[in-house]
Amino acid sequence: MTRPIQRIGHIGVDDNRFCGAAVFADLAAASQVDLLARAFGLRHLSASDRDLLRFISLALSSPDARVWPLKLTRTLASYGNPFAGFFGAQLGNSSDRMGPGTTAAAATSLAWIRDRVGAAPTAAAVAEAVAAHSVERGRIAGFGVPFRTDDERLLGLRRLMADHPARHRACWRLIAPIEQAMRAAHGLEPNIVIAMAAILVDLGLVPSRAGLLVTLLMTHTFAGHAVEAAEQDGPWLAELPSAAIDDRSHPARRSPAAEAAAGTGSGALAPRRSLAW
Repeated sequence: MTRPIQRIGHIGVDDNRFCGAAVFADLAAASQVDLLARAFGLRHLSASDRDLLRFISLALSSPDARVWPLKLTRTLASYGNPFAGFFGAQLGNSSDRMGPGTTAAAATSLAWIRDRVGAAPTAAAVAEAVAAHSVERGRIAGFGVPFRTDDERLLGLRRLMADHPARHRACWRLIAPIEQAMRAAHGLEPNIVIAMAAILVDLGLVPSRAGLLVTLLMTHTFAGHAVEAAEQDGPWLAELPSAAIDDRSHPARRSPAAEAAAGTGSGALAPRRSLAW
């Protein structure tokens, strides 16, 4: 390939093309979720599959302003620009160690374990694969629940999935034995990331794309805080009131020449010497 090739689409004379389909013909009845999924390579979602993406979006609705990315959203937007809060905080939230970006790592690990253990694995085979992953590839993302016993988002997602046929797909069935192995080996409980990764890999998503897709599925939480903070938070977040500031910095220091002049009682500074003097 002599140059990059873009296959996303182009503007036409009487219609536009997006990811292999005519926008105003083939995609005329598509929902926003359909278009988003198509951008990530998921072109043929069933109604049942669309529900899975909706479940993820619902489970990620944790819009508490005390969570630091949303706190950052409000701080940036408080200057009156919701775009700064909306996009800036999500860029700051980009990481492969925490946040939605970890879903890509979890999805990659799940696909690796799935391929290693085969279609009908035993709990022992999964435990062996988990141990091998730890040695060969490092930690499995999606485990660890800070500050609380269970991840309430994972509990909610499981309730939504209770009667869904996707529970019988390969990666979703792997979650339980992987959890057992991680508990036994590391004492870690699962969080929502491992469940989202299983859903997305079972849908056929390329694992490396999972982080950005999850980010987009949770943008409504950032949008809500961004527009509200831009309209009302300026007096509180754009500048701290003087009464709230306790200045503990050192007083301003004077130069040696100024100190010498102050010692002689003269306000005039001695002439500076330089290489040209």
